[in-house]
Amino acid sequence: MSAAEKRLIVCPQDKGGVGKSFVAALLFDFLTDQGVRLKTFDLDHANSTFNRLVPEAEFIDTDVDLDKLAALDRIVHPLSSDEADAVLVDTRAAGGEKLRHYLDEVRLTKLQDELGLRLIFVVIATDDKDANSQLAELIDAYGSEVGWLVMKNLRDSAHLDLYEQSNSKRRLAEMGAIEVDVPPLAEVTRNALQRANLTVGRGRVAEALHLLDRSRCVRYHERMAAEFSKARELLGV
Repeated sequence: MSAAEKRLIVCPQDKGGVGKSFVAALLFDFLTDQGVRLKTFDLDHANSTFNRLVPEAEFIDTDVDLDKLAALDRIVHPLSSDEADAVLVDTRAAGGEKLRHYLDEVRLTKLQDELGLRLIFVVIATDDKDANSQLAELIDAYGSEVGWLVMKNLRDSAHLDLYEQSNSKRRLAEMGAIEVDVPPLAEVTRNALQRANLTVGRGRVAEALHLLDRSRCVRYHERMAAEFSKARELLGV
């Protein structure tokens, strides 16, 4: 990648339980498959789900006073030092506010050209009212200053009526947001991956998983690769 194509990919929502860490792990699989030089960070020191699935992810503790959030400079440094082509950041539930405070404090949206990067917001679309309300607030605050990757979590329903009929969906479409479907993964396989601390991509060949679970991982990985192909330009691959 050239410097202008570098990506800082963050999950800025506060709502917990919507699948942020699972989506971050899927993105990790896709980007590494594409040969992207990737640096990963986990801001969830309490549950550390992303770090358990992706041990390469470094912890940054954001459960600190606002004047100590400069520790988040670490998510930018790998891009400005040419250590990585992309940085992927997973946040904890209720941790998005701290991340957004940092982005605003350093005026990162205004510095994208100077830093040679593009800021990408990965947001989860569900039929949860709180999650959709938070999404609307994010759109109000950042608009077209960032790129938008909308991950439609279809775990509980094949149709997200609340999101599909929302003003947020219309506004995101106007800004060129890319929507990616995240289909349900069989619960037995999802639980096996959690127990073994594996991403779907790594689960394809993990002997810790039953052959049937590995086969499900192969199929799911292929489906997600096809979905993420819609966002190749957005993700810089």
